[in-house]
Amino acid sequence: MDETSSKYNLKKEVDCLKKFSPYFNYDDIKKLLKEKKIQITNSSLKVYLHSLTKNKIIFDAGKGWYSSIEKQFDLDKEPIEDIIKDINQKLPLLSFSCWSTAQLNSFTHHIMSKFITFIHTDSDYISNTAEMLRGTGYNVYENPNKAEIEKQFSLIDKTVIIRPLISKQPDNNKNDAPIEKILVDFLIENKKLNIMEESEAGNVVKNVLISGRINLSALISYSKRRKCELPGKLTKSN
Repeated sequence: MDETSSKYNLKKEVDCLKKFSPYFNYDDIKKLLKEKKIQITNSSLKVYLHSLTKNKIIFDAGKGWYSSIEKQFDLDKEPIEDIIKDINQKLPLLSFSCWSTAQLNSFTHHIMSKFITFIHTDSDYISNTAEMLRGTGYNVYENPNKAEIEKQFSLIDKTVIIRPLISKQPDNNKNDAPIEKILVDFLIENKKLNIMEESEAGNVVKNVLISGRINLSALISYSKRRKCELPGKLTKSN
């Protein structure tokens, strides 16, 4: 099949991928076209994909990734508004990232009644941040290891865990962590803290992925950076 014919078949093949998974990447498309013996140059394929994206037939999901989900994921930021305000008032120059398990509560099978807020900041400022938050009424743990968690961790109201900043993490929107960072951090913290069954934690991630479009490229990149295995088969290529 020549390249001109490919132009009229590409949307059909992309529709097949959309039915298979809400997320797919450039390599998925190339592989499918090869299987169907559809010949097309890389430059033409990129032009056609750009056209499909522009016409809202598929949607951008990060570098080399596409999605059938039009609506972007809407992250609930209300659970962390107060603590971010407290930190910015008391430590206005502090660079930090914040998220809470409360932001994932609507995606769990068993609703959580108590939540943990995670603060990531420079390791040199963990103690100062912890001291300030304790003075404001928070139950704070300073980068606890497994032994410390097993010995002294108690989940009560306004519980906060402060961890060192992670290099090359998805960019913050001011101080609130993006969903791509939250999902990876959540999987890692769940293993340390036993917040819920590992299978349910995996389902939380899957539920988020289908409830709104995220930057899958950023999610996968960060998961590799943190050596975190994403649950199940999230995508055709995963």
